Amino acid sequence: MRKKSKWIRNWIKRFLLMGACLLFVNSSSIWAQQVTEETRVNQLMIKLQERDKVIADLQRRVEQLEQRVGGTQQDSESAAAAQPAAEPATKTVADQPVRQAQGDEPAKKTSSAAAAQNKKGPGTFEVDEEAAERALERTLVQTGALLLPFGQAEVQPYVNYIRFETEQPVLLSNAEGNIAGVADIRNRRNDIEAGVFFRLGLPFDAQAELSVPARVINQSSVVGLINQETVNSTHMLGDVRVGLAKTLLRESAWLPDIIGRITWDTATGKLTLNNPQLGGLATGFDDLTFSLTALKRQDPLAFTGTLSYRKTFKKDGFEPGDVYSLALGATLAASPQTSLSLGIQQSFINGVRIFDNTVPGSDAINSLFTFGAASTVGSRLFFTTNAGIGITKNAPDYFISVAIPLRLDVPFQRMLNAN
Repeated sequence: MRKKSKWIRNWIKRFLLMGACLLFVNSSSIWAQQVTEETRVNQLMIKLQERDKVIADLQRRVEQLEQRVGGTQQDSESAAAAQPAAEPATKTVADQPVRQAQGDEPAKKTSSAAAAQNKKGPGTFEVDEEAAERALERTLVQTGALLLPFGQAEVQPYVNYIRFETEQPVLLSNAEGNIAGVADIRNRRNDIEAGVFFRLGLPFDAQAELSVPARVINQSSVVGLINQETVNSTHMLGDVRVGLAKTLLRESAWLPDIIGRITWDTATGKLTLNNPQLGGLATGFDDLTFSLTALKRQDPLAFTGTLSYRKTFKKDGFEPGDVYSLALGATLAASPQTSLSLGIQQSFINGVRIFDNTVPGSDAINSLFTFGAASTVGSRLFFTTNAGIGITKNAPDYFISVAIPLRLDVPFQRMLNAN
């Protein structure tokens, strides 16, 4: 009996010992499995962070390339492009949502900080496309290639300075009427015009225009042989000009914008003929000018062309010659707030008629090479300057023009919207 009970106790001990061993082995395997799983999660976190860094670097390179070619994409598009790449890794560790969120948070912060640093880093800037558009648009408005929208107006103070200097030979005669010699007459003229130009956007893609100038003309003639100088200065109100412009065609495919314009130059100024030796200018006559302006845009460039005809009506037996003009130009949005322009103008002036007789040699061709710059000063204030150099003999030697247009909202636009 003792032997049997001892045998039973031994078997119980063996069974307990085997159970303890199995429990130890099982707990060790579970602990090892947990350690392995946690290691895998940590490795996935590290790879996710590396992936976010690569995405941020790619985003920075794409933004730099877009800035070089003159365009930028929305940040939402970049984020949408990066979002699908993150889905597989999220699904891989779906069984650890809390740890995944904790691991992604520092990675997102790192990516956002890197993107912000890249945008504000040295040598980089954010291009405001709307600002560039405004600079280019407002320059085109000044050149007459674009009209103001309905409900807006511009008040534009301006100053123009034109310099003429010509030299021509004349024959000198004595008291008996015989030719005594040949002398050169040097004509110099400074023509300064200052005034205010008004623009008003009208319904149906139209624009009303009004210009009120004042002029100061200083002219001198010097006879070289006898050194005799004649000086004449004139201060006067210039010719008030009233105009109406209308968009006739909208740009589509290869067709440009086309604007038609008619301008009435009133006879409010002092009467002067358009002497071709002094640039073909005439004041004190009623003129009508008809023009067509074409605009073709290839942002950030805009190409313009203007064809015009001016008819001057007879007054007191004098009739200045008709003028046919062609102007070609290109405007570049050089920066968000600045635009640059180049152009060439050519005018064909018919001869002056006095009592229906054409004065010989009074016709002329004037050609000018023009260039200018314009910049936004504020949300509504603009500064523009233009200059030109004469190419042909009868053209002005040079001219300089400065204008500061101020854009306003007219009250009746709000009243119409309220109604």
